[in-house]
Amino acid sequence: MASVDISPTLKFLTDAGHLLVTTAPEISAFLMSQRNGLMFENELPPLSDFQRQHVCTCCGHIMILGHGSSLTIKPKQAAIRKTHRAAQHRRGKETREATPSSGPTKQFACGHCGRLTEIKLPAPSRISRRKAKSQKAAQATGATAATTSAAPVAPSSLAQFASQDAPRPNANASSKKRAKSRKAGLQALLEQKSASRSGLGLSLSDFMQK
Repeated sequence: MASVDISPTLKFLTDAGHLLVTTAPEISAFLMSQRNGLMFENELPPLSDFQRQHVCTCCGHIMILGHGSSLTIKPKQAAIRKTHRAAQHRRGKETREATPSSGPTKQFACGHCGRLTEIKLPAPSRISRRKAKSQKAAQATGATAATTSAAPVAPSSLAQFASQDAPRPNANASSKKRAKSRKAGLQALLEQKSASRSGLGLSLSDFMQK
């Protein structure tokens, strides 16, 4: 019930502190500090990271970048220092597995009291090298398949396909050509024999009749 009763008071202090932040920054800081103290006395949930980087938890000053307050981002810190690698090789592996590296840190400097407010950000997720390698292999396979399908057909292959697809001559025509070639060869052979045996009185017409 206490949290319900003080909600109008908290809203009034918050609105008043924001209205006076530029005209009367000291009064604004006092009102916001009273707001933080009232929340702490009534055991309300602590301030979130968004509220902590907006209002100084020490003096209640509303931190505005460029008006006295500043922001510094620190890079992530390695969990293990790279010293004594040879001597602590095995122990280093176990420590890396147990203690992951932290992410970057935002550091706000209050322009009124100079207090530093640090907000740690989560560490970025690790990049899977196996997944990247598998994607590269799949891309290379796809490029090879596309190149193979788009490659032009060689002229020799076209000639081979044309010879296979060409219509074959009729069997009767081929047999007639073979018969003519045999007949011409037989006539030439008979003429040679007739020339060598001219004394027998036989001529080419005698062999043709037989």
